[in-house]
Amino acid sequence: MSTGDLAVDVLRRIAVEPVTRSSLAKEMGLAPSTISAKINDLMEAGLVQEGGSAPSRGGRPGRLLSISYQTGRVAVISMGAKHAHLGLSDLSRAILSTTSIAIDVTQGPEATVELLAAGIRSMLEADGGDLLSVGICLPGPVDAVRRVVVAPSRMPGWHNQDVGALLEAALGVPAITDNDANLAALGEYLSRPDAAANSITVLAGTGVGTGIMVGGQLYRGSTYASGDITHTKVEAAADRMCSCGNRGCLETIASGAAIVRDLAKVGIETSDIFEVLDMVRDGDPTANGVVREAGRQLGLALSTVVNFFNPGDVYLAGALSGASVYVAAVRSQLYERCLPLATAGLRVEAAHAGSEAGLVGAAELAIIHLLNQPTLPARFSESTGA
Repeated sequence: MSTGDLAVDVLRRIAVEPVTRSSLAKEMGLAPSTISAKINDLMEAGLVQEGGSAPSRGGRPGRLLSISYQTGRVAVISMGAKHAHLGLSDLSRAILSTTSIAIDVTQGPEATVELLAAGIRSMLEADGGDLLSVGICLPGPVDAVRRVVVAPSRMPGWHNQDVGALLEAALGVPAITDNDANLAALGEYLSRPDAAANSITVLAGTGVGTGIMVGGQLYRGSTYASGDITHTKVEAAADRMCSCGNRGCLETIASGAAIVRDLAKVGIETSDIFEVLDMVRDGDPTANGVVREAGRQLGLALSTVVNFFNPGDVYLAGALSGASVYVAAVRSQLYERCLPLATAGLRVEAAHAGSEAGLVGAAELAIIHLLNQPTLPARFSESTGA
């Protein structure tokens, strides 16, 4: 655990309710000196205050710790090709407010980031908080260390662009970037008290992405390409052209874009997957059939992954997770095609965090990144007047 990770854990616990140093040390299983040193750092930074006595238990009562910096905000962004979901969180990772704006990734990273930054500034003006950090979920492969998008199939002009640097220049705070499915997996894990330590989160919207948690930690792979199931070749896709330039990828038969296209082939024109989902909720038989078949194809592809990885949970996030027929079709294929040992106790269900899963994951990493900044005390002292 890094010092930043420990600071986040301490802040999160104090945010739940005031607690003494000794109680905190016992709860976290750490030496009192370790906890005190970190608390002193957080107090110096203006984040934590100590005051008021805990109920006496026969000795000298301890003093209660509480969060002092109530107006600190973390901006979080979940970006798609045409829309972006923006939010503000506090330092306990709670999402306080959200909004959506229209964007067009084909305009390039600079223009898009400026739109995103303007949206965040508008939210901050209404909120009145102090921006401290920003995290963004990007709909493509991301080198999380260099903060660059790597060969995204639906984002022309974004390859090797340092989106983190653009955000820092626009908003003046530290920034982190990651793949949208990765952050959805992290956010869903953090949002569930009973989450399995090993899980797969499938982000099924216009495309299909997968985030993987191993032992309660986000797994990105050696080249940050783990979970990219969307471009796995599947027999049912035959010779369909994919956005990546190859043919026969899962995305061409199991994604929102594929569903919209398949409905158009039978004479049903829809603007996007959200319109299709409205049709499904209204009981349209054709829309239900196409969405169910897309879920079945995803379940077929996932069955190999589940047999190999043996996760405790499979969560479905993204727009398509709102269609019960899609979720049911995925679940039925996994239970039918996976080994009994692999499905013993396996949960396959829609994500609890819903559309906020990626925002929660982005807030977590942005807070950790913020608290690992070497200039943290000066930054907070200036903001709080400490």
